[in-house]
Amino acid sequence: MTTTASGSPVPGRLAPQGLEQPAARQVQLVSLGTGIALIGLGLGFLGLRLRRTN
Repeated sequence: MTTTASGSPVPGRLAPQGLEQPAARQVQLVSLGTGIALIGLGLGFLGLRLRRTN
């Protein structure tokens, strides 16, 4: 029986493969908090600019 490129003897089914490293990297809390704060400041700035134009 020949194997496919995925290593599975049955075509159409993937062989179980383990990963050497975690699939998702953890985001540092500092960078996440900084990004949320910057988005909030940007929305606040836009809100003030739109309110003052009237």
